[in-house]
Amino acid sequence: MLALFKKPVEKTHVNPRIRAYGKARIDIARRATSRADWDRMWKQSTFPFPFSWGESWKQCVEYRVVDFPAEVGFYIDILGLPVNAFDPDYAMFTSPNGEFYLSVVPALEGDPGTPPEAIRIQFMVDNILEVAEELERRGIVFEKWPSPCAEGSSLYIGYFRTPHGISIDLWGLVDDDFELEESVLEEDVGGSDLQTNNETTGLVQASRLDSARSRDAGVLDERDEPMEDGENVEGDAEENEVELFYVYVDEEEE
Repeated sequence: MLALFKKPVEKTHVNPRIRAYGKARIDIARRATSRADWDRMWKQSTFPFPFSWGESWKQCVEYRVVDFPAEVGFYIDILGLPVNAFDPDYAMFTSPNGEFYLSVVPALEGDPGTPPEAIRIQFMVDNILEVAEELERRGIVFEKWPSPCAEGSSLYIGYFRTPHGISIDLWGLVDDDFELEESVLEEDVGGSDLQTNNETTGLVQASRLDSARSRDAGVLDERDEPMEDGENVEGDAEENEVELFYVYVDEEEE
């Protein structure tokens, strides 16, 4: 009988127009194979950026944890993040120059906290392999050692987790000098079966990272009408062509 009085769960209503905007943006990402395609199809947002920053921090991602002391100790005493705000029930961390902010709070009793897969914290770093070696020396265990996001790519990605289970992803570019050094090392010790570790050579044999996460937008089959003042390009872009475009844009920005 009690079930009869249970309050129904309210479903969030999504305006179909908002979804249509999003699908049109995704469609552009799927179809563009050059910078010219992108510039021709991409339209400015109807609304401008609405926020005016104050003099304090500008943005922060917060999540709830069951083991608050472990998360605090990890960020402060292992990763070495400076503290922006702190009390017994709240901690906000940043970088030495304040480029980002994140905070953790204790979950209420009976609350499991933020699901670990709900968010990923990502850092784009220089010298990603050296950074990974330093973090290993501090006792951090990588769930995925930094390795190419695709075969032959100079973009490496790896990740480890906080005590709560939040993934911290490291992204970074590895230049050709490193790839050449690794290749020569493999030849010297007898081929591609090389297995090394950081303590002996400072090099770890790179394995290909499963890049399915970064291609989520490329597996959608649905089509929707384009944005009102835009147009679509006929035909689908091959998945590898979209990846090449991503690299092409990065090179242009450099």
